Amino acid sequence: MPRFKQITQIQQLMTQKEHIRNIGIIAHIDHGKTTLADALLAGAGMLSPRMAGTARVLDYLDEEQKRKITIKTANISLLIKADNGEFLVNLVDTPGHVDFTGKVTRALRVIDGAVVVVDAVEEIMAQTEIVTRQALEERVQPVLFINKVDRLITELQLSPLQIQQKLDHIIGSFNDLIELYCEEEFKRQWKIEPSRGNVAFGSALHGWGFTLEAAKHKGVRFQDVIDAYAKEAQGKLAEVLPVYGAIFEMTTKALPNPKAAQAYRIEKIWGGQADSEVGTTLTQCSDAGAAVMCITNVTAQGEGCIASGRVFSGSISKGQKLHLVNASLLAEVSDVFVDMGSFHEQIMQGVAGCLASVALPVMARAGETLVDAALAEGMVPFEGIHYVSEPVVTLAVEPKNPQDIPQLIITMKKLTVEDPNLRLAVDEKTGEYLLSGMGELHLEVAVNQLKSESGLVIEVSSPRVMHMETVSKKGITAKASSPNKQNSFHVNVEPKLEEITEGNILLLDEHQNLLVDQNCKTQTIPQELQQAIIEGFKFACSAGPLCGEPMRHVKVNLADFELSQTSQDQIPIEVMRGIGKAIFASTLTANPTLQEPIYKTTIILPTELSGQTQKILAAKRGKISHFEQKGLLTEIQGQIPVAETFGFSKEMRSATSGRAFWQFIFDHWEALPEKIVQKTISEIRQRKGLAEEVPKPERFMDNEV
Repeated sequence: MPRFKQITQIQQLMTQKEHIRNIGIIAHIDHGKTTLADALLAGAGMLSPRMAGTARVLDYLDEEQKRKITIKTANISLLIKADNGEFLVNLVDTPGHVDFTGKVTRALRVIDGAVVVVDAVEEIMAQTEIVTRQALEERVQPVLFINKVDRLITELQLSPLQIQQKLDHIIGSFNDLIELYCEEEFKRQWKIEPSRGNVAFGSALHGWGFTLEAAKHKGVRFQDVIDAYAKEAQGKLAEVLPVYGAIFEMTTKALPNPKAAQAYRIEKIWGGQADSEVGTTLTQCSDAGAAVMCITNVTAQGEGCIASGRVFSGSISKGQKLHLVNASLLAEVSDVFVDMGSFHEQIMQGVAGCLASVALPVMARAGETLVDAALAEGMVPFEGIHYVSEPVVTLAVEPKNPQDIPQLIITMKKLTVEDPNLRLAVDEKTGEYLLSGMGELHLEVAVNQLKSESGLVIEVSSPRVMHMETVSKKGITAKASSPNKQNSFHVNVEPKLEEITEGNILLLDEHQNLLVDQNCKTQTIPQELQQAIIEGFKFACSAGPLCGEPMRHVKVNLADFELSQTSQDQIPIEVMRGIGKAIFASTLTANPTLQEPIYKTTIILPTELSGQTQKILAAKRGKISHFEQKGLLTEIQGQIPVAETFGFSKEMRSATSGRAFWQFIFDHWEALPEKIVQKTISEIRQRKGLAEEVPKPERFMDNEV
């Protein structure tokens, strides 16, 4: 029996596309997303209004309740009654902390509209810009909720004119983001204006909010809001203008239904031909078409998983056989669910345009495409999900009892399946098990989950920053032989440029390393030997010659090669080793150096504390790019190396007595300053148990430099 009495009505509405909205709440951290989600649940009759703002219903993990932040995305289906009928609103609450941006990226694939929440005092922040840009890149239409308007009245004590100017400035800044990041065909339609009903104002914590139309309908002026706070009667505002009413009004009137949205979103998020048979059913959001589902989140369950995502075409029901396109597997659906926060409620079937979860006996990964078994041959998967950040901080983990290593590895692999922004690696030289993530908080949460799910006593190293090896000029054409001396390779490396005008591109890897066969000779050799050359390139780039760190932005030119005609069974491994030696040799003549990750930072604090903050940034090799005073507060924007942020929180809290707010967002990779390159290389080599000296090129090649 379902836990929620609405399940029957939800299933009935699933086929009425015009009355479905798939929306997400996105924002900068602490701007009020989860509080607003509570208010919407209360408005749908699923939560007591007294609990809204404090229940944090969609933050159901222990870590979320303890830290009072959203860590994962949570879905819930709401039945609402509006002026224009009854609607099914599939709501996705997303994290605001930058360490969990990857979860926001995946959530955007399954929604059509986004309620962007902005703090009226802090305005558009760095994370606001990032998540809005992500939404626009996925063709997700945004609407704006300016939250915490009460702060303008009670804290800043602005006049009505000043409040109006403040709100106008936020709207203008938001439209600037749309102008900057939105595709030309949607800019005019998606820009926001209060008169168009796609902007709302209010206080999610105090339960009130309104659109311009709602305020006019109720006969409420902004002066009435100011007067209510003067009389401490804001509770009456929530009765007259409930915040959920404003959001549901925007959702049903300003945001598209799935049928309308898929007509223009499919060509952006799916790699196939829109005019093909499958493409037509996808763009039409057809229940009658073949089943096609995009998976965005996975929870391991025994040998299989519960895979959550969106059905874009057809229907999916228990017992149905589905093909996993990327994994090339066939699996039978064990169950179909609709997500209700922490609960999975069984339903008869998930249909086109709706969010659903399926229980599978095999493991799937985020980004997987599930299709009807009849489409197994030649089906084009959904476009890969592109993340705006990448793992830059690493921990070494090991069980206290060495006998527990197999269990540790199993649990770590499970975590990386559930969270693709975590990376697991084994350092073969040191035997360390390395877990990499977006930042300290991301890894701290992952380690806590690792301990909880494995039940093991685990020892964890201090966090350390990842580095990348790269080259700054063109290296010599180095000749290197395979270990058996029967295969030889001529290779030169150089910094990777954006355009390649000659040769045959064999591979472009995740770190933008490029392998090019200059003379197209690989086309004349067997496929397994072509693959051996590619694998040798991948192996060399995974741990460069300077200190075993991954290589980045290196173009490897395969100038020539000679392969043995004997010992065929030994050739692939010999080819791999030979090409790797040649790459290392040329790299060591190309002025190799290290790159470090750089965070973009935004710091907001009382103006009188800005001087001390600037000194802290300068001492940590930080650079200030923007300095602006906003009333009693100052906003500092700049850049800081990730390596310098360990311990930053403690130092800032001490210097500002906890009155500063800041956030780090991965921005780019940058060459390590020359004065610390050698020291850093030595430290990394020592940690990895490598020889003290960087090897000479001659060690890897046949010819002299």
